[in-house]
Amino acid sequence: MIVVPIIMTYNEKENIGPMIEAWLKIAKENPKYRFEIVDADGSSPDGTGEITKSYSEKHKNVHLLSSPRLGMGRELINAYKYAIEKLHADVIIPIDVDFQFDPFLAPKLLQKIDEGYDVVVASRHVAGGSTNFSPFRKLTNFISDRFLAYYWAGIKEVKDHAGLFKAIRVKGVLDQVDLEKMDVIGFSVNMKTIYELSKVTKKFYEVPAVFGKRRAGEETTVGLKNLKWFIKYIFETIIQTTKIRLERSQKFIKFGIVGFIGYLVNASTLFLFASLLSFPEWLSWGLSTELAIISNFTWNNLWTFKSQKITGGGNLFKKFLQFNGTSAGALLIQTTAGTLGTKFFGSQSRQILLPFIILFLVLPYNYTMYNLVIWRKKKQ
Repeated sequence: MIVVPIIMTYNEKENIGPMIEAWLKIAKENPKYRFEIVDADGSSPDGTGEITKSYSEKHKNVHLLSSPRLGMGRELINAYKYAIEKLHADVIIPIDVDFQFDPFLAPKLLQKIDEGYDVVVASRHVAGGSTNFSPFRKLTNFISDRFLAYYWAGIKEVKDHAGLFKAIRVKGVLDQVDLEKMDVIGFSVNMKTIYELSKVTKKFYEVPAVFGKRRAGEETTVGLKNLKWFIKYIFETIIQTTKIRLERSQKFIKFGIVGFIGYLVNASTLFLFASLLSFPEWLSWGLSTELAIISNFTWNNLWTFKSQKITGGGNLFKKFLQFNGTSAGALLIQTTAGTLGTKFFGSQSRQILLPFIILFLVLPYNYTMYNLVIWRKKKQ
C-alpha cells in the first residue's frame, strides 16, 4: 500500500526538517506500507523548499512539490492530484508541518483504513481529543466548525471538519471526487473535502487527537496577526457552507415536487378504485400507493437523483424491484394508516387523510431510504 503524507508548508524552515525526519521514522517502523513523503510548499522565500530538496537527494521517497502562493486550499488540491497521478497513492494523509497534530498518530489512522474505513480523521472533538485553543480561536472554531459546517451545512459525518490531519483512501473514494471543481482557497478546503467525500462513502471514523502547541515559527494565515487572510477565509467558509446547504435543499425541493406528482397519482387513483370502482378499502389504498411508487421511481431517477441515474434495462428492473422493497415500508405505512383512518373517520375523510399520511409519515421515510439505498453513490 502506497501511503502519501502531504506536508503543507510556507516559511517553515524550522519545522520541515524535523517533520520529514518524523515521517521517515514512521516509514521505518511500519514497513508494511510504502511511504512517499511530499512537501507541498508555496514557494517559501525562507528556504523551506531547499531543505526538502536536500532530503530528497538522500531519500528517494521524499518529494518537493513547489508552486506559487495560491492559498492553502488550492495548494492542497494540487497536492492531492500530484499524489494520485504521479505517485499512485493508495492512501493520502495531509498534515500541517507545525507538529500541533502528532504525526506519530498516523499508524492508528492507517489501522482503521486497513479495517475498512475510507476516511479516518484525527479528531480534536471526540472523547479523548483536546485542543490548546485561545479564547479567540475557540470562538472562531465553534463558528466555522460547529455552527457553519455541522449545523448550517449539515455535514454530520464527523465532528472535526477543520483539522487537516486525516487518512483518505484513494481508490473508489478520493478519486471519485472532482478535484477540478473544488473552488476553495483557504482552510475551508478541509470541510469541503469531508462534504465531497460524504457523497462517495459513509465509512468515516474519528481517532481522538490532542492538538498541541506549535513546535516553532509563527502561523502564516490564521489569527489576529494575519487578520486580512483570516477574515477572507471566514467569509469563504460562510459561502461554502451556504452553497452546500443550497445544494442539499435543491435536491430536497426536487424530491418534494416529485412527491407531489406522486400524491396526485395517488389521490386520483384512490378515488377511482375506492369511490368509482368500489374496490375493498385495503386494496384501493394498496394499488394507488403502488402506482405512486412507480411514478416516484421514474421521476426521481430521471430528475432528482440524475447524477446517480440508473440505466440499462436489466439494472433498471433490478433497481425497481429493490425500490419496491424499500418502498414496502411506505406501502405498509400508507395502507395501514389510510385503512385505519378511514375506519375511524369515515370514507369522506379519505382525501384529507392522504396528504397528512404522505407528508408526516411517508415523505421522511422515503427520502431517507432513497438516499441510503436506491440512489446512494457507489464506490467504483
